Amino acid sequence: MATVNSDFVRALNVGVKSIYEDAYKLAPGVWDMLATVIPSTQQTESYAWIADVPMMKEFLDERQLRALKDFGFAISNRKWEATIAFAREIFEDDHTGQISPRIMSLAESAKSHYDKLLFDLIASNPTAFDGVAFYHATHNNLVSGGGSVLSATSLGAAYAAMRKQTTPLEGQPMDIKPTHLLVPPDLELNASSILNSLYQPDAAGSLLAIGADNPVRRLGLTLLVSARLPTATEWHLFDCGHAVKPWIIQQRIAPTLSTPNAAMFGEMGESETAFMRDELVYGIRSRDNAGPGLPQYAYKSAGA
Repeated sequence: MATVNSDFVRALNVGVKSIYEDAYKLAPGVWDMLATVIPSTQQTESYAWIADVPMMKEFLDERQLRALKDFGFAISNRKWEATIAFAREIFEDDHTGQISPRIMSLAESAKSHYDKLLFDLIASNPTAFDGVAFYHATHNNLVSGGGSVLSATSLGAAYAAMRKQTTPLEGQPMDIKPTHLLVPPDLELNASSILNSLYQPDAAGSLLAIGADNPVRRLGLTLLVSARLPTATEWHLFDCGHAVKPWIIQQRIAPTLSTPNAAMFGEMGESETAFMRDELVYGIRSRDNAGPGLPQYAYKSAGA
């Protein structure tokens, strides 16, 4: 039988933190491939964008300055938590094997928190830096008429449209090269066939035209699948190969594990929670939020 004192809790906390950190690194998620993580230093961060990224020009008499003041928006951090409590008898009876799975689940919850932030944002189609909806005809990143079914043909058309994106004012190519295709589970097999088959998929994206080479396979697109997409037919194409990705994850405080204070289990008494409820409490807390990046790096079809 273990004695739950300060030394025991201190040693336990070290092991729990190690389990949490390892599980967090291994937890699945797609947000870090689609979003740029930007550190935050205050409650609300303001982002100033220019309509065009300045292009190199011949240096004649003096520099042509372009201030970051044309457009802007703000992202306010929100506070989040997840907490679990262990009955003291779990430790007293040396049933510590029950701890690891729950701590690992807590880590997975922390990681999936950012997927939820991101996909809630995608579903809401937020206002971009220029005051227009992220997916909008103005940004040339929405399939005309609302959508087309995922196929090699429609994917090729979206790919070409993104490659031809130009800066709004100067009309210069943005050097966009799509890197990721995002689909719901309903389209996973179809998308995998389109991206990886040796032979050309037909117009419906499923049957294969035997003998015809599949050019889509050479584009090197990475397939991402998420059940968090709100419909079973939509598909998205992203270019995540730039310093700024299509979306932003703003982090004031990353998900951090809080552990019981070992000093409160000594001769001077116990914490209120440990005394009144006979429990040891572990929890995670974060302050963060998500926002839109550059809409030109994204393309959407409703697929209907």
